[in-house]
Amino acid sequence: MFQDLQYIKTRASLIRQSYIEEMEKNLLAFEQKLTNANICTVWVQDEEELVSSIIKSFKKPNNNKICIDLKQVPKYFLEKKSTFKSVSVPDFSNFSDFAEHLVVEANFGIVENGSLILIDKSSKSCFNRVENLHIVLDINNLIIKQNDLEPLLFLHSRTDGNYSFPKDVKILNGEISQIYSNQIYSSDSKFETRKVKTTLYYYDNGISNILADPILRESLYCIDCGRCKEVCPVFKQTQKYTPIDLVINNFFEENRRTTQIFENTTLCGNCNEVCPVLIPLTDLMIYEMQTIKNKHSREKNIDLFKYFSKRIKMNKLNNWFAKYFFIKKQYKKNKKLSNYIKQQKLPFFNITFSNKNTNVND
Repeated sequence: MFQDLQYIKTRASLIRQSYIEEMEKNLLAFEQKLTNANICTVWVQDEEELVSSIIKSFKKPNNNKICIDLKQVPKYFLEKKSTFKSVSVPDFSNFSDFAEHLVVEANFGIVENGSLILIDKSSKSCFNRVENLHIVLDINNLIIKQNDLEPLLFLHSRTDGNYSFPKDVKILNGEISQIYSNQIYSSDSKFETRKVKTTLYYYDNGISNILADPILRESLYCIDCGRCKEVCPVFKQTQKYTPIDLVINNFFEENRRTTQIFENTTLCGNCNEVCPVLIPLTDLMIYEMQTIKNKHSREKNIDLFKYFSKRIKMNKLNNWFAKYFFIKKQYKKNKKLSNYIKQQKLPFFNITFSNKNTNVND
């Protein structure tokens, strides 16, 4: 089974690579498929432009009702809250309230047939109950062929610690009909249908800049499965940055002027072990660190070897006395991480331990 899993991971990595290497051509081909299916496409650079584009679609100056089913609500929505009323996904799903607009994120798009793939969405039953459906798709999340979807779906979700297919996969390959109540209805039927105005937002958010770097572009293989987050000992304590966040966030110049990436990783390597599409996250972090060292004088004296060797040193410690003084020296300024390490059995950061203790310090 291990060999089979490794084969699936390798195949998934090659699938992601084949799309990323010819992203522009595939994006344009996918856009044409959507146009043929009467789905409007809008290219947006960042979060602010995304929110502005959605608000421009409002027919009324205020009192528009919108339901947002995203992992994180963009902060710019909060700045424009006078133009709309937000409806929660649970209230909309159980008919406690209604919405005219629904914003949801697609996990993948398939270039070959123009389909959109949405995995385990809370608002899945609401797509035919809105006048306007807004779908956000990161420009790196396309797949060239339909047959390439299966391994990515398998690696995207986990049940009881094992890889498995998602519980719900919604496939959109054309217009949706809204079912609504006809206030003045005939004796034959009291419901009517009309086409839902569907808009897809090609969301860049710095992806095209990352693509320009031949090394960092490997981070775009990410399928947002969350495995690196689950095994990262630093994220368990800080709840700030996952390993993939560190790599992508630190590409932006405002973050390269900080020591953010140095302060939020021990380079333990757990994320490398679990990544289903074989992104070398630790190598990419070291690459980012080296870039900062070379560009900013404040960090030139940072010893990257010291950071990289922490995992090896920790796993060689075999007694409490050595462990105590190592932690005191290496993590004296990071009390949360220091306390976490003190509580663990040796070796500290190995993948077996992380898998068996996912609830530690949650």
